[in-house]
Amino acid sequence: MIEFVGKFLNKIDKKGRVSVPAFWRPKLLGKEFSGIVVQNAEGYKAIDGYSQKYLERYQEWLDSKDPLLETNEFEATLIFGSSMLPFDQEGRVLLPEHLRKSALLNTEALFVGMGRRFRIWEPLAFNNYESKAREYMKKRKQN
Repeated sequence: MIEFVGKFLNKIDKKGRVSVPAFWRPKLLGKEFSGIVVQNAEGYKAIDGYSQKYLERYQEWLDSKDPLLETNEFEATLIFGSSMLPFDQEGRVLLPEHLRKSALLNTEALFVGMGRRFRIWEPLAFNNYESKAREYMKKRKQN
């Protein structure tokens, strides 16, 4: 199931709160937790985000693996490196300062859908990433 599609630019207030795209919010509501799960994006100055449902699916996958294998322990970084950010009454979340700093987020956050997860970018950083990604795809098509 595709949960997150599109790009949405939202303001970050002085307290570090940002509105999660209204179009996505119904997919992020749960009985026990309504909000987003986030962590630093590996290899990018951005924040990876997903639903609690995605995190639970990932945990089920980890549970099916041998926990003593070092590679499976590394896979668990998705869980222990994450923060759960609940919605406030207006559909905003408070982005932790350490994540804002590592993603270079100041006044705006660009939410970019990636199917079952999404990424939060500083808008200019995403433009650079998207240009490189499109160039890469262009080269692949030529081969």
